Amino acid sequence: MKKTILLILAASIFGGLQAQTSVSVKPKTATASPLKLAQARLKAQQAAEKTSLARNAKGNHKIGNEPLLPPLGSSANVNGVRDAATTAVTANQACNLIVMTHREDYSKVGTCGTGAYEAAYSLNDGMAWDTSVTIFCNQPSRYPNGALFNPAGNTNPMNVTDAMAGPWTNSATTGDSWVESVYGSVTLGNSNPHENYLQNITPGVMTQNTGNLAYMSSSDDSTVHVIGEGFDVNTAGAYTRWQGAVLTTGKFNAVLDSFVWTQTRFYPHIVPSVKNWSSNVGLAYDSSAVPLGTPGTAWSKDGKIGYVVIFANLDSVGYNYASDQPIVYKTTDHGTTWNMMPPFNFSTIPSLTTYLYNASDSAVKVPLFYTFVVSLTGQSYAQGANSDFDLTVDAYGNLHIISAILSSAYSRPDSAYTLSWYLNQHGYIYDISTNGSGWNARFIDSMTTFATHVITASMSTDWDNTTASSVAFGNRLQASRSTDGKRIFATWLDDFTGIVTDSLVAPDVKGEGYNIATGLAGPVIQFTNTNNNYYLCASDIAMSSGGPDTTWTVPCTIVYPETTPCDGSTAVNYFYLGNVQYDNVLNAISAVPTISKQGFSISQNYPNPFSNVTNFNVSLTSESTVSVDVYSMVGQKVYSIAAQKMSSGNHIMTINANGWNAGVYFYKVTANNSSITQKMIVQ
Repeated sequence: MKKTILLILAASIFGGLQAQTSVSVKPKTATASPLKLAQARLKAQQAAEKTSLARNAKGNHKIGNEPLLPPLGSSANVNGVRDAATTAVTANQACNLIVMTHREDYSKVGTCGTGAYEAAYSLNDGMAWDTSVTIFCNQPSRYPNGALFNPAGNTNPMNVTDAMAGPWTNSATTGDSWVESVYGSVTLGNSNPHENYLQNITPGVMTQNTGNLAYMSSSDDSTVHVIGEGFDVNTAGAYTRWQGAVLTTGKFNAVLDSFVWTQTRFYPHIVPSVKNWSSNVGLAYDSSAVPLGTPGTAWSKDGKIGYVVIFANLDSVGYNYASDQPIVYKTTDHGTTWNMMPPFNFSTIPSLTTYLYNASDSAVKVPLFYTFVVSLTGQSYAQGANSDFDLTVDAYGNLHIISAILSSAYSRPDSAYTLSWYLNQHGYIYDISTNGSGWNARFIDSMTTFATHVITASMSTDWDNTTASSVAFGNRLQASRSTDGKRIFATWLDDFTGIVTDSLVAPDVKGEGYNIATGLAGPVIQFTNTNNNYYLCASDIAMSSGGPDTTWTVPCTIVYPETTPCDGSTAVNYFYLGNVQYDNVLNAISAVPTISKQGFSISQNYPNPFSNVTNFNVSLTSESTVSVDVYSMVGQKVYSIAAQKMSSGNHIMTINANGWNAGVYFYKVTANNSSITQKMIVQ
């Protein structure tokens, strides 16, 4: 099969210094009037009362055959939860608390505008939500992150503080409109509101492309962290040169009863990469080297161990591995000092290269971390699908990167100046973790959809209309960990009901749990089965029920348009998806209903991946004629089980793949006149 190669070239080589250690700078801050904020919140609540009955009359939301989903708020548009990289949902075990930070409820826009941040919280496992806590009233803030600070020993949720961060825009049509970053905090009891504004090109403030603040988290050492990208800005207000990753840390000060914010820069010397924004007016980077996507950061529970990750190609002799890889900085002393981890050749990990294509110029397999979005349909940037990776730190201080991996087309050194991959390949999801100075890679699942994820106006979805196509889903890969860090969870979107080669049209929620202590993973679970379309926001913290029969819940919310069709520019509603749950051995507690609307259901095959024989279950509501066909990735039928009559109930089916080539296959089960398709992997 002919392999088409897509090349994306950066403008030129960026000259600069070698990788540097970080330098901390204390920014200037300004505290807003608590009285003014309290008055604004009161007005907002009063305004919300006028529309709450109408909104609640819509009731809970139903998708497919899933139970009704409880509502938790809304925003003026889908950018209230812009990227999976922003921390929208989080949780606190001690207070049985789930919080979603998003742009303010649509019913309050008349009082506080569209830019206020709201901390919707639940104290009863997501069944009911309080939406009265807001901050940055009448401020043009965007794309919020939220992290919870809980004082040691506290079990009263009203004493928990939601720390928030995001970009601030003056909505200028020329130059840089993202002129400030906002960092604030407020207790869920609606007390002690503090607002801080860090303006670009100000002494003591590191200038950032503030539209990309992301990966906010909290630690037990009274700190919260969020990361963005530093840039130079010219006299016209345009970004001119990448200036490293900028980590902003908030340290809670008990005397001030608020956070004190400082910044640290991480500035490795990298070669030019994928982000060639020259076709985007106002976003050209003046021929500078720019990394893939937004940098990431993750921290241990105690805050002692932290990581900053930049996906780029380090320009150092002997470390050129032909494609962009994680450049990782690590601290073991709460961020006081940092060291770059030794660059690593990920091509040397067999489990990471098992399913990859050989490079076109050699027999080498080069894994490419797919942490960005580039459209094949004319859009070079797709809102909502950027930075499709996530990070977490386990109980032993190891970093876990949940990322998609593709095959790099070239292996020769000069491809350091080019990002290249084979078209029409599906990504593979991996948990890539540190191991001392080295790395491990654990296969999780393959993607059914190609990772461009662009919705076009020609597709019939809830998120498009006849005039715009500005919304993209992305697989929204997200990582969660248990409070003790001994279990981690990956949650993402994939498309099964309407497979399109380069787009997610009707995504479903999938997930997998991994026990760090035992090294055992549970099966990949599909948690929804629906034709509806939505964004997914998963909590960075998983909740535990405790006791001998412990269950684990990853709090997740989903986003639906207020009206359809919608291009994402009008109001959206948020709902709580409460069935992303695992038992103590990480099997599903509540997932896809046993019987779907087709009158039957099929399970994921097991084992998967497999090398010889695999099985799957078929559940029938009535006597049916059942047949099975298996197809390769290019649509060629490679295996069949002839039609046979089966009684109602559960049946085990077997597929013998002896002699098949390794790769992804699809098994299609037809019962009477209905069909369901699942994918499987032969290794």
